[in-house]
Amino acid sequence: MKKNTAMAVTGDVGAGKSTVAGLFEALGGVRIDADLVVGELWRTKEVADTAVGRWGSGILDRSGRVMHKAVAGIIFENRAEYDWATSLLHPRVRKEIQRRVDLLGNEQWAVVEIPLLFESGVADWVTATIFVAASRETRLERCRVRGWDEAEMTRRESFFLPSEERMALSDYVVQNDGDFEALKKQVKKIHDAAVK
Repeated sequence: MKKNTAMAVTGDVGAGKSTVAGLFEALGGVRIDADLVVGELWRTKEVADTAVGRWGSGILDRSGRVMHKAVAGIIFENRAEYDWATSLLHPRVRKEIQRRVDLLGNEQWAVVEIPLLFESGVADWVTATIFVAASRETRLERCRVRGWDEAEMTRRESFFLPSEERMALSDYVVQNDGDFEALKKQVKKIHDAAVK
C-alpha cells in the first residue's frame, strides 16, 4: 500500500457524502471529516475572536461559543461574508487535515469528507477524488430530514461549483439514489482500484 493514500469524498448537498465516507471507513480507512475540523476551529480562541471582530458578539451563545446557526445565517446570505469566512477557515482546515494524513502509518489510508474539495483547491495529499451524486428529488428528501426545504438546499448549493464541473474533475463518481447494496458495491470497486 502506498503510504498516506488519501481519498477525498465530495458531492452535492444531500447526496450522501457521509454515507459513502462511512463505507470507506468500514473498509479500513481512517475517516477525517472537514466539517468536524471546521467545528473544532470555531471553538478556538483565535478563530472565534477574529469572527467576533467582524460580525460582533451576537454570533456567540451565553457560554461564549460561536453559534453555527448564526454564522450560517450570515455567510449563506452574503457572498462577501462567505468568501471572508472561507479565507479564514480553509487554510487552517487544510493544514489540520494534512497533519492528520501525515500521522498515518505505512499500512493506513485516509478517507476525507470535503464538501468544498474543488472550490478550495485539491491538496497535494489527495490521491483520489470521489464525487457522490444523487437525483435532486432524492437529495431534497434527505435535506427535509435535516429540516432544510428546497430553498435552503438551493441556497447552499449556490456556493458550490456546478455539479457537472465537479463530476468531470473527479476520478470516480458514485451514484447514490437508493439501493444500499449497490452503493456498497460501488464503494468496494473504488476501494480496490484506489487503495494500493
